[in-house]
Amino acid sequence: MKILVSSINFYPDHSGIALYSTDLPVFFAEKGQQVSMVTGFSYYPRWVKRKEDKGVLFRTEEYRGVKVYRGYLYVPRKLTTLKRLLHDLSFIVSALCNFFRAGRHDVIVVLTPPLLLGLVGLLLKRLWRAKLVVHIQDFQLEAALSLGMLKENILIRLLAKLDSYIYRKCDLVVPITQGMKEVVVAKGVDEKKTFVVYNWIDINEAAQKGQKGLFISSYPKLLDKFIIAYAGNLGVKQGVDIILYLAEKTRHNTDIHYFIIGEGADKERLMNIASHKNISNITFHPFLNQEQYYNMLRDIHVSVITQKSKTGNVFFPSKILGILAQSKPILLSADLDSELAKFISENGCGLVAAAGDIEGLARHVKYLSRPGAELSKIGKQCFSVVQQFEREKILSAYLLKIIDLSGN
Repeated sequence: MKILVSSINFYPDHSGIALYSTDLPVFFAEKGQQVSMVTGFSYYPRWVKRKEDKGVLFRTEEYRGVKVYRGYLYVPRKLTTLKRLLHDLSFIVSALCNFFRAGRHDVIVVLTPPLLLGLVGLLLKRLWRAKLVVHIQDFQLEAALSLGMLKENILIRLLAKLDSYIYRKCDLVVPITQGMKEVVVAKGVDEKKTFVVYNWIDINEAAQKGQKGLFISSYPKLLDKFIIAYAGNLGVKQGVDIILYLAEKTRHNTDIHYFIIGEGADKERLMNIASHKNISNITFHPFLNQEQYYNMLRDIHVSVITQKSKTGNVFFPSKILGILAQSKPILLSADLDSELAKFISENGCGLVAAAGDIEGLARHVKYLSRPGAELSKIGKQCFSVVQQFEREKILSAYLLKIIDLSGN
């Protein structure tokens, strides 16, 4: 069977959606399918292209048994709403060209966002008489509206209708959580056309990654500290500034130190806040590659995940599975009715405070950092919980669904 997968992110990007948009076609190829990948040039999360990719319109290469078709992608130096839209549109245009370069396939799998990629899929579904799968990693439009990046108007209402139209007209909609499935069904999609595919991880491989002591060795003064770290995108949606206020609130405890690791549109503002408030118990660290990231996980005590209030209750960040596989407790700041807050609370793999509740976070930090806090017990629970997201189990079921859909 010939499967064409398309996503704006792919290797060597290795954070966020790229983890899954890279591994999905690789898995299909491992199982004997003929797989092509339509994508852009690497840029995420630094929002900077590699030197060898600048000015290149198209390139064809191979990665682990997958034929990869790359196309031009506009990557702005400074992100704004308009420039983000142009970024997405540039990929839609190049992806359309690359679909034709790749030629007819039996099944098309598009990973969204960007949501308009689904339109390209619909067009080629009809031309090729292929089956179309829309795999939703995030609800881009809803997130932008909740953050105030977009305002309700005729264009936004049109995009919302187009969004629903794509879901209704494709052959299968694949959300990554049950909560996302409910949103899709509320958009008028027949529940029988949905198939939940949770994000996945090779648990044994992830559990063995990283070398203890390498990350923290760059900070010898922190060797005996209790380390709490956030690592990921530093965007508005994440609400990472609450970690600054948490560090300020707990600065009297000199045994605790915080890290904010990563890049993003909000990093400069965050660093300015920390400097203005003279918050000395926090360190900003640049983006880490995969090897460095797991070295970091080995050395920290608690991993922080944050989400700004009212930015959607169905988010499930990609990084959580690696954290659980490394048996690290999670400290979450998010709306209490969010899917992730319920997941962490119900499974006992960390502590949760409502978005903006600095007092609650400070109480949790005090509890977790005290002697005898049973971090190892929570860590064991994390490792137990992550078993349900094993790569082979999740993706084998996904491939079987696609084979059944295609009739091959």
